Order: sequence, then structure tokens, then C-alpha cells
Amino acid sequence: MNARTNQLQLTAEYRQIKDAVSVAFHSIMVHRVLGKFKFSSDSDYSLGSLGHEEVPCNHVDLTYIRVNSREFIDDFNEKVDLFVEAVTKSLKDGYFLSGSGNHLISPSSAREGGRIYGIDCWEDLISTQIKLEFYQRRKRQWPIPEDTAPWEVWELHLNLVRTLNNEDFFRMREYVAEQLSDKVLTICELMNKPQYLPKIPTRLEITSVFDIRFPNCDPYLWRLDSEHGFLFN
Repeated sequence: MNARTNQLQLTAEYRQIKDAVSVAFHSIMVHRVLGKFKFSSDSDYSLGSLGHEEVPCNHVDLTYIRVNSREFIDDFNEKVDLFVEAVTKSLKDGYFLSGSGNHLISPSSAREGGRIYGIDCWEDLISTQIKLEFYQRRKRQWPIPEDTAPWEVWELHLNLVRTLNNEDFFRMREYVAEQLSDKVLTICELMNKPQYLPKIPTRLEITSVFDIRFPNCDPYLWRLDSEHGFLFN
């Protein structure tokens, strides 16, 4: 089975990386986390209620919706933080783009007055990506070990830059907010299209499709992958 792959691309200031990943991936998880399964027999079940909460970004003028499960949020954000820390370390170690330098905003891509949101220029730093994968566990005939098969992949490609003054950074907050709003709409549109989802398994096989570690929700099995290595759940 070939995994369905969706790509999202974004330019952001390096201080906005956690906001960018959080907005995109929590917006996806809203559609990929179910209430807690309650089985009355091997195949009959009901789902517990699951709320959502609105969260403000720290460095982007935007709020977003995420699943209201503290245990899941803490677990998910811990993995995102590992990615953010790895990218931040790369920047501190000087792993910038080859030939990077100040980038004057091109009039062809600009808004009013040949500028994007009034930003005159930024410094290109690094391009990186992180993937959110949903997968199934597949049992194999002994002695072959169990393997996993991704069925949906979301790739977030980030072009990280540095603004050169506080005024441009404040304008970048608005610019990235607009980009992320567009990405959230794209995510919703893609989620509303007919698409493959794994069949709900029986009670004995529930862990082949869902992550049942949390007390009030069951996400589809997921993991984060980046150039810095797998960040498993």
C-alpha cells in the first residue's frame, strides 16, 4: 500500500518554528484523534467524548485548535520540541544555507510598495522539513518480526529566515499568520475529501491501528520523522 503524501511549504522566522509546526500538525491531529474506544464485545464499540481547545501562538498573530487532552498534548509537544531543539542547535553551530545572505524582498512577490507586509529584507538561514506519519502495525509470520506500514504522510517544508530588526519581526508575525491560516484551510479541504482510513479493528487488534496510551483519547498510530532522525511516539 502506497502512503498518501501531502506537502505543506512555509517561510518563517527562526523564532516561529515551534508555532509553525504546532499549528500545522495539531490541526491535522484534530482529524486523526478519536475519543476513547469502549468495547462492549470484540467488535462492538462506542467512543468517548473528546473536546477541543483554542490556543494562541507565541510568535505568530494566530490562534489554532487542538485536541483537549493534556496527556496527548504533552507527549506530542515533547516530540516537536526535540525537532525544534535540533534545528536551533544546527543554527547555533552555523549550519546555514550555502551562500546565504540578506534577501531583499522581490517586487514580483511583494505586496504594497514592493514589500511583503512592509518587510524590507531578511537573512536566509536554513531549509528543513519534518514529517507527520500515520501507520499501521502488521504482524508477520514467525520468525519475521512485526513491521509498520505508513498510510498517510504530511510533509512540512520550512524555509527559516532571520529578520534584521524588531519592526520587521512584528510584521513577520502577521505574514506567517496568513500563511499558516492558508495551510489550515488546505488541511481541512484535504481531510474532507474521500480518502482511505484503516478499518476499525477488533478489541484484540486495536493496537495495530490506534495509540491507546492516553486516558481520554485514541489517536491513529503516528510518529514524527525529520532530517534529525525519527522521533517516535
